[in-house]
Amino acid sequence: MEIRFGLFADLHYALPESENRGYSQRTFDDMKKGLARFAEKEVSFAVCLGDIAQPAADRDEQYRQIQTVVRTWSHYGFPVHPVMGNHEFQQLTLEDMLEILQTDRTYYSFSLGDIRFVILDSAYNPDDSHFSANNFDWRYGKLSDAEVHWLKALLADGKRTFLFTHGNFYLDPDEYCSEWYHVLNHREICDILEESGCVEAVFQGHHHTFRHALHRGIRFVNIPSPERSPAYCEADFPVVEILDEGFLYNGERLI
Repeated sequence: MEIRFGLFADLHYALPESENRGYSQRTFDDMKKGLARFAEKEVSFAVCLGDIAQPAADRDEQYRQIQTVVRTWSHYGFPVHPVMGNHEFQQLTLEDMLEILQTDRTYYSFSLGDIRFVILDSAYNPDDSHFSANNFDWRYGKLSDAEVHWLKALLADGKRTFLFTHGNFYLDPDEYCSEWYHVLNHREICDILEESGCVEAVFQGHHHTFRHALHRGIRFVNIPSPERSPAYCEADFPVVEILDEGFLYNGERLI
């Protein structure tokens, strides 16, 4: 069974005359081009790694803005799995986001053949409350205690696994302010991943730049943000192809 999936992260999509960030007023159009590319590559699914939009004029406009993005995903013939970022909660509550996404869960797993994929939610405050309506500090997100317990139990069966998260579990400590991009409990999580022996790769958003590292036997890959690119770029919408051993990232093995 051939398995390919597409990735994109940190659109920070800005409506005209709203707060802009880099090239973020263009990223919605970039996303549509990226999704069309994924369809051409016949991906099984795609994952959005969080931070969909910049703030809008008010809560209602932000709700409609993110709803428009999410509805657009349905037009390309494959599911798009959203990962919770922090910017989703500058103006919206968790209940708002669950309503937009038409779901009751923010972390879960699914399998294709013998491969498991895990969507994680790093948008929890240090006290284990969820980010909501500007009640958060982007530097101090974490996986909730219940989520960590769930993840550890999930990985106990040793099934080959790929993870998706907004906040980082590993980023080179020499990166500027790397601790701000790490989830607070990243060391505990990395212990769990290593001990399971079944996690092959973790795909991360949040940092806005492409980074990859092999750490404790696991490949950690940061997906770049299109808000940093002056024009649409396929590198911002990579396709991953899973092989019998390892995987290809935009057609190449990461070294």
